[in-house]
Amino acid sequence: MSIYYDQAFYYSNGINLGSSEYYTHAVSSSKGAGYNCNVNDGPRGVSPGVIEGLDPRLGSDYRVNSMYLYCSNSSWFLISFSDNEDLTFSFWSEDPLARYKPENLPEREWVVNKFKIMFGMDESEIEAYLPAEDWAVNDIFFEQVTITGYPDIEAIHRHLLEKSTSSTFDAENSGGEGGSTETFYNGSEITGSISYFVPAAEISHSEGWSTYTIHIDRLGGVHLHVSLGPGSSGKTIPEEKYRAVFKRRFTDLGLPPEKVDKVEFEYGEGFW
Repeated sequence: MSIYYDQAFYYSNGINLGSSEYYTHAVSSSKGAGYNCNVNDGPRGVSPGVIEGLDPRLGSDYRVNSMYLYCSNSSWFLISFSDNEDLTFSFWSEDPLARYKPENLPEREWVVNKFKIMFGMDESEIEAYLPAEDWAVNDIFFEQVTITGYPDIEAIHRHLLEKSTSSTFDAENSGGEGGSTETFYNGSEITGSISYFVPAAEISHSEGWSTYTIHIDRLGGVHLHVSLGPGSSGKTIPEEKYRAVFKRRFTDLGLPPEKVDKVEFEYGEGFW
């Protein structure tokens, strides 16, 4: 096992190819090109239903993984979704080394209002989920609370739009992994953010002892990886060689080969 994992490798930064159509074409072309294709379109989060303006950007089967609702720039309410549609929430502070203090908590009314928006609960139902007044502190966050139920993500998205003066969408920074974040601002203050995931794929093919892998997602993000094979710790191959291989792979998959010149590679000599 030590010999197997003792492999030198090259990996690139992430870039965006400029079109979501490249993902579909690459996946459909991979089998005919004789490449291995592993598609990750599983439930990384929950399906939010139809949210106006997002389907054209993300497709119809994107998922929501987490949401951050800010009560200030330095304190926020983290909501994490699991695959079984339960969610957890807890409060966090921007300083990872500082213990979260009770005075960092927002007003209880603020929390209740957010629950009303997400779940349509009345106040008695909400109080049943919230901790007692003496919130338990665990290092940098207040204890997580788990809620069984499907939140109205479209409602919280609409709420963030209404409470914000601007927003940003970082789909171009997905880097082949399928992740993107929409962030909302009221002036210079962050009001919230929502993390999305779309299908992504790993398309690989071996040449000699080396395995060349293209990570690509439906947002058009891509990054590249070369493994030099078992026992290759400290070994190298010429840059012009692995770039040429990736250009051929891109051509076979209907991707623009000139984009290979845009990525920057780092070298890892192995683990031992």
